[in-house]
Amino acid sequence: MNHSYVDQKNSPPNLVMTVSDGKLGEIGYLVVDRTVAGSAAGGTRFAQDVSIAELTSLARSMTYKWAFLNVPMGGAKAGIFADPGQLGCKRSELMEAFGRGITSLVQKNVYYPGIDLGTTPDDLHAIMQGAGNPLVGEQIDGSYATALTVFETIRQVSIFHGWDLRGLRVALEGFGKVASSVGKMLQNAGATLVGVSTIAGTITSSNGFDFQQLLHLKELFGDDFVHHAGGSEVQSPEMLYSLDVDLLIPGARPWAINESNVDDVKAMWIVPISNAPTTSAAEAKLNERNVQLVPDFVSNCGGILSMNMRSHDFHLDDVDQLISTTFAGMVFDMLTKSAQRGENFTQFAREIAWRNHLSMTSPEHRSNGARKKASRLILNKDWDGIKQRIAYRAHRRQSQLNGSIHQSALARYAEMTLGEVVHQMDAIQ
Repeated sequence: MNHSYVDQKNSPPNLVMTVSDGKLGEIGYLVVDRTVAGSAAGGTRFAQDVSIAELTSLARSMTYKWAFLNVPMGGAKAGIFADPGQLGCKRSELMEAFGRGITSLVQKNVYYPGIDLGTTPDDLHAIMQGAGNPLVGEQIDGSYATALTVFETIRQVSIFHGWDLRGLRVALEGFGKVASSVGKMLQNAGATLVGVSTIAGTITSSNGFDFQQLLHLKELFGDDFVHHAGGSEVQSPEMLYSLDVDLLIPGARPWAINESNVDDVKAMWIVPISNAPTTSAAEAKLNERNVQLVPDFVSNCGGILSMNMRSHDFHLDDVDQLISTTFAGMVFDMLTKSAQRGENFTQFAREIAWRNHLSMTSPEHRSNGARKKASRLILNKDWDGIKQRIAYRAHRRQSQLNGSIHQSALARYAEMTLGEVVHQMDAIQ
């Protein structure tokens, strides 16, 4: 295993700060784990019990996620814990105050905020307004693309292990945009949703729930729909982790699976929607029991992949195509190579991501690598590779191009991002 990864994995973040307002007092935190070219990005969550420890773990997950996709950005995460009701202010005023508190970091492009647990597009607009950098235009919703990578990861794990999605028994945590989309995709593939939880509790059904009915009830009752869905008696939200299922999909707060409940987990495999779903100690125990745990930055990377692709003028159809082809093949190859090496899949993926991060933070390595790759294409007369580079440049200048050039540009984008995962897999000794 790469020593730089081992040395750095427990290292502290670059920046931890308490965000204060002259009128409201202390209102939140910001953690910048690592920067690339001086910048980091990650969502801002809104929860009264948010802690620096939680944000530190989540910020590291963001570093892994950007690095895994080979997108030049570091990881960060912010949290607002103040209660506007207790402070006697409007929610929008609290968000603007938080923005004012991080103004210098936002305006210097050190931190790019985003939507996260408990925050909305309106909140993000208020934060950026307070930071003096108002958002312009419609913001990209990456929830569907996140669901796509979660589902595609599940599909590739099932193919690798020779399991059939049809009849697979699933426990799903949460029922927001991402979770409900994942649930729908799994049901369409023939899986059976036997357990679902919200903050209001867990319900189970041995025969599986009618997914459309759950969606309808969610529209009517919000998270309290679990009290109207039939099935079992409503139990605590934490009961979901101990259900006797094939697949567990954590989708809420970090460290949901920890030392207190890891021995109760019965699922054969865990594919998270949420970031940092397990503690380190719980992860070690799951590995000892050969429970297949997929790292969060692999399964839920679709959101930032989608946003990055859209910022490069690709379309939602392109996102769908890339996830169902290049991303799918890459996940299967990672499963195969980690098994061949006798290495834990999660640790293998982390090492790949960290190698990408080190590459992105080494200007000499990146420039030399780009030159060597271009020279190799010419010397080997790799005309497809050369065409993709030319097409990508044309795409960047003008997005409305013919289908052949557009597809070549998409192939070049795939090579620059997910293609680096393949490169790092081959480089690991």
